[in-house]
Amino acid sequence: MIKPNFEALSITELQYIARKQGIDDVDSMDRDDILEALQDIYEENDNAIALDGSPYAPSSQKRFMNTLVEHNSEVWIGDLPGVERLPETYSETSIHLMLKDPFWAHAYWSVCISEVNKLEQSEENYHFTLRVSMLESFPGAGDGDSYDITVNKTDSNWNVNLPKQGRSYMVSLHYTFQAGKTGQLCQSSVITSPKCYWLDHTELLNRDAQRFNLLFSSLATKGGIIVDNPLVHEIVARMEEQRRG
Repeated sequence: MIKPNFEALSITELQYIARKQGIDDVDSMDRDDILEALQDIYEENDNAIALDGSPYAPSSQKRFMNTLVEHNSEVWIGDLPGVERLPETYSETSIHLMLKDPFWAHAYWSVCISEVNKLEQSEENYHFTLRVSMLESFPGAGDGDSYDITVNKTDSNWNVNLPKQGRSYMVSLHYTFQAGKTGQLCQSSVITSPKCYWLDHTELLNRDAQRFNLLFSSLATKGGIIVDNPLVHEIVARMEEQRRG
């Protein structure tokens, strides 16, 4: 279920949601009455979910959500017509990296059966490691870096953090035997995390109120709430540092 941030919605949007929820005489109700009716409905749903022992916790479910909506339960809607379930593995070993936002990317991979069989035939315990590599900003710069994530053999995807914006990244999947022998199974293509122009030009925002308002007005809901985003927090923090400095 998607729970709207009602205070940020117009009367037309509230009326539409109210009709979808089965509320009668919506056209004769004012904004406050509609708000109260909708909040009662969603509070009842929240209470029902809590009684069912749902693991949902708002403080831990904010990733990839903005302030307009929040996800408050996982509802099984059944199989969609014409949609087939993807296979567990494919006939080739490969890994892919997909940019989600300037701070995160999504890695997904498949290890073919023949590759798995070769590893299993060794009769030695092994594990998989996902290596996230930040490439040099230019050849010979010496500022590349990497970190490893231990993943289970049954895992096939992972969200990876991109420590610095404006840099290029790739991921690779490795195996490591108990005795220490390692090898690379596959490597992704390179992606580049975009760098925010305003992080290096916050002095312009501090000097020009009109420019600041123009930029942040595109990041606000109808209710005037700024979208909760780590990049926005970083820009504001740098502006504050410059003002104090």
